[in-house]
Amino acid sequence: MLPFTPTEVTAAPPGAVDITSDETMEWHNDQLAAVARGHVVVVRGEDTLHCDTLVVYYRKAQDGSTEMYRMAADGQVVMTSPSQQAYGDHAVYDVDQDVTVMTGDHLHLVTRSDTVYARDTLEYWKQQQLLVARGNAVAINDKGDRIRADVLVGIMEQNAAKQLEMTRMDAKGNVLIVTPKDIARGSDGTYNVKTRIAILTGDVKLTQGQNQVNGHRAEVNNATGVSRMLPDETVKGGRVHSVLVPKRSDQPATPGTPAGPASGTKTPGGGAQP
Repeated sequence: MLPFTPTEVTAAPPGAVDITSDETMEWHNDQLAAVARGHVVVVRGEDTLHCDTLVVYYRKAQDGSTEMYRMAADGQVVMTSPSQQAYGDHAVYDVDQDVTVMTGDHLHLVTRSDTVYARDTLEYWKQQQLLVARGNAVAINDKGDRIRADVLVGIMEQNAAKQLEMTRMDAKGNVLIVTPKDIARGSDGTYNVKTRIAILTGDVKLTQGQNQVNGHRAEVNNATGVSRMLPDETVKGGRVHSVLVPKRSDQPATPGTPAGPASGTKTPGGGAQP
């Protein structure tokens, strides 16, 4: 166990992982692990990790050297990159798969235009450029569009400025989209970030007030505010079913009272106004 301070760390070569801390780093040779404590900062390229405690795990390579294969961060975890920031209590980075999994309370990720929340885990698959939010996941963009599901998968692509941005959101399980006019529910869904159009499938329900339309496939256009139930070509005989509740009068007629002119009046043409 060899403690050392950040002043003893030299500049890291390109592609390396640079770790500094306010306190010490402990080397546990038997467990092939290193522990950094006290406002730990990890820098790798353009990505930065902040946490209270960091454990780095090593393994022996075929040539007899050691290589890092896993990092575990705890306490006030913040991960930043040029296009996004993620917040949680714990994070585990798998070096082989280049995947980070975050857990804890108030899990969320913020990009320039979107905020994604999750109850269970936030996963970032860097090579595939995928964000996976699990457990009552909610995504909200800067235009106020909101989609909720058991699992949300965000597909990211580089824009013209070579910065990552969300282009599509796939939703799995108990999908819910709320617009100023409608509430849309379905089993699965896909949301196009650029067009702001969501397609819901599987036991779809569109609700507006007391009115409801049921079907197998629906389009929710957040740009125009128009929601449509669409036929499902894969289902033979699939039909759209609507339940419409007419607006009731504020003063309904008394049962048993015949409709017609009030007592003491005459019909038009008889000399008196109705």
